[in-house]
Amino acid sequence: MKKNYILLFVLAGLAIAAGVAYFQSHTSTIADEPLADFAIEDTSKVTKVVITDHLGKMATLERVPGERLWSLNGKLKAREDAINLILKTFNRIRVRGNVSDSSRENMLKLLATSSKRVEIFTGGSEPAKIWYVGTPTPDHTGTVMLLEIPGIGRSEEPYIMHMEGFTGFLSTRFFTNEMEWRYTGIFEYPHLEVSKVRMINHLIPADSWEVRFAGGNALELWSCNAEGVSERKANRFDTLAVKNELLLYKKVHVESFNTQLNPQQSDSLRMMTSAYTLEVIDNSGKTTAIRLHLKPANKAIEDEFGNIIPFDLDYFWGITDDGEVAMAQSYNFSPLLNPISKFSPVY
Repeated sequence: MKKNYILLFVLAGLAIAAGVAYFQSHTSTIADEPLADFAIEDTSKVTKVVITDHLGKMATLERVPGERLWSLNGKLKAREDAINLILKTFNRIRVRGNVSDSSRENMLKLLATSSKRVEIFTGGSEPAKIWYVGTPTPDHTGTVMLLEIPGIGRSEEPYIMHMEGFTGFLSTRFFTNEMEWRYTGIFEYPHLEVSKVRMINHLIPADSWEVRFAGGNALELWSCNAEGVSERKANRFDTLAVKNELLLYKKVHVESFNTQLNPQQSDSLRMMTSAYTLEVIDNSGKTTAIRLHLKPANKAIEDEFGNIIPFDLDYFWGITDDGEVAMAQSYNFSPLLNPISKFSPVY
């Protein structure tokens, strides 16, 4: 009996070794194929990415020298998180295996008709590599893709690709919708590089304030009027509460620029007086502002006394410096609207 166990262990070990040897030689053969080398080893050299879907929609993403954010379609800023994700994908993508012989022709047809074309530029007018990103595998742990390298040609073999350190498919990372790619940041001062912050309450002007900041605990709190003109300096105020308010400006984003308002409604909103104005002057003297409008409620909601609340409790309409209308979540913006009395009961 003991000998039988030993024999079983030996056979199992040989089977595992044979499987590993086959896998290594198989993947090694694939890795030797130039048209299976999808990865970009140094993503800092990527200067531009053009994504085109099967309907002809396109997103052009370009690195801007000296800037943190990439440009989107030559006119907007692109989301930093989405850019970082595709750069990480470029670097970590690997071949998981071949498409089976039985599904090869079908996969090639799908890649030809419904794939996303991803052109990766590393300088110059011609892409270094072109990916054709197809459908997920049935287990959703891989993505069928094809590679083209200008000057070498396009692969005749589709491959199942995956990303090291990630379980899932990759096609959703390469989208063409401009609104999805668009950077949504309004205020972003990670090191509090600001000199003035104003909160103007147009509904209750007496609640408005201005903070002047020179670094550390060098703070001044002023009351201001509905036009944002400072009027009176607070003699005593809660320095910690004011500093905590400034810390909120490290990162403030709207939810989306897709408001579902038609042009006439957007124009009408721009002409109206806003409920609040938030304004920041940074250390270079640049002013950034957003105007917040109360958004009518979609359905009737009662307060604790049975009164109908006419405005949406979850969202404001926001209007940027460029006059664009955005959806601004109350969760992000309401903490920025504290009255001056929160910081200085007596001033």
